[in-house]
Amino acid sequence: MNNDHLLRQRAIDFTHKKIRMSRFEHSTQQQDMTLPSNCGDFGRIHHFKLHPSENWIDNPLPHLPVCTYFNIPIPEVLPVQLFQLSVCNINCWYCFVDKKLRAGHPKHSDFCSPKDLLEKARAENQPRVIVLSGGQPDLVPEYNLWFLQSRQELGMEKSHFIWTDDNLSTDLFFQTMTADQMDYMRSRPGYARVGCLKGFDAVSAAFNTRTNLSFFDEQMRRLKQLTQIGFDQYAYVTLTTPDVDQIDKRIGHFLDRIQTEIGPDFPLKMVPLEIYKYAVNAGRYKDLAAQNQYVALKSWIREMNIRFQTKIRHNDTLIRRLSHANEHV
Repeated sequence: MNNDHLLRQRAIDFTHKKIRMSRFEHSTQQQDMTLPSNCGDFGRIHHFKLHPSENWIDNPLPHLPVCTYFNIPIPEVLPVQLFQLSVCNINCWYCFVDKKLRAGHPKHSDFCSPKDLLEKARAENQPRVIVLSGGQPDLVPEYNLWFLQSRQELGMEKSHFIWTDDNLSTDLFFQTMTADQMDYMRSRPGYARVGCLKGFDAVSAAFNTRTNLSFFDEQMRRLKQLTQIGFDQYAYVTLTTPDVDQIDKRIGHFLDRIQTEIGPDFPLKMVPLEIYKYAVNAGRYKDLAAQNQYVALKSWIREMNIRFQTKIRHNDTLIRRLSHANEHV
């Protein structure tokens, strides 16, 4: 049995329909949290910023799908209720999650039912955007399925949006979900997914995840499969890299592949993520690779402007028109 299946077994209780979720108390990650944990220590508030920093481009995810669903103005800061699955199958050097919170250790996690977590979030009047993160959510695809089923059962589909954030690192979603289950998830209102590409080519992805050179191609294949199923699918990409040799050519080739394999306009549904140093990743942080992301970002901007100049201008205008700094979900 491979590691993915072992982690899956560790994190799911089929009998009681529960998932092993991370607890935040006494973790290093807790030091990086701006607010105390909630929902019985299984949840936390995260703030998505439309303008993440002066050194980076705008990040309209998940603002755009969320605010389109609720038909509300796009805020500068979008607070969300976030839950973390307690297992992950890769070990990114920049990960902001404490390692002991992604190993499924009983000391730092416990089994919870998605229904109970949703009821806690509603009772505490937490944000109406639920982010299912980890860890790697697709090690236990029932994590997403049971949340969506519970949201419907509780009559929360109109009031609560669900956003799944996975790392495209496993095939368990396709191996364990039936066609009917996939269709149910795909068709639910107020549900979207984002998959994080851990690099823009084989070298950067293997470096960032400490895996092998085939990892990037496997991520691309899974992103294509999820898009073909018909999910409202988006993507992040991390631009950290050990070197910037021929960076323009490499970023250009990456976008060529996205347009050819995923879709000609899919780069418009992608956002590069800026990597930061936190208390939890300080001991493994790679400063040179982090600096290289700003060089790669310039190549990204240049390529995107060449390919989508008119559409990017239209999107920027749309964001400015819809944005209102004092509106919050």
